Amino acid sequence: MAYIIKEVEKLTGISSHTLRFWAKKGLFPFVQKDHNQVRYFANSDVDWARFIECMRSVGMSIEHIKDYIALCQKGVESIEERKAMLVAQREETIKKIQAFSEALNHLDYKIAFYEEMSKNNQDPLNPMKVGSIRECMMKKSKK
Repeated sequence: MAYIIKEVEKLTGISSHTLRFWAKKGLFPFVQKDHNQVRYFANSDVDWARFIECMRSVGMSIEHIKDYIALCQKGVESIEERKAMLVAQREETIKKIQAFSEALNHLDYKIAFYEEMSKNNQDPLNPMKVGSIRECMMKKSKK
């Protein structure tokens, strides 16, 4: 079956604008065009679009994806190189996940902190509010 870009957009959720951009960058080497330059995506091209979206979502650059495509075109002899690229991307993704996890923990801590302040109607971090840390510090320094 062959799909035009709008149909690929509906199937994948990837915008037709993005698909056209990727096509112009050379990320769809096997997509066929007719005499009017309309692109026709095979099922394998739709799967490839999903793969590209996945790689882009974890930060793989367009240049690296193009390198991956070039390796794919070499066939079996490039399997280890392709695997190495994906392993490296996986390691980068794990680092990003860990960083996001730390950020999420910090956000959870701060949200709980503000919930407690709200519950007690206290804002020790606001220097304009009575009972603030600044006021407490000023009292301590006068002693």
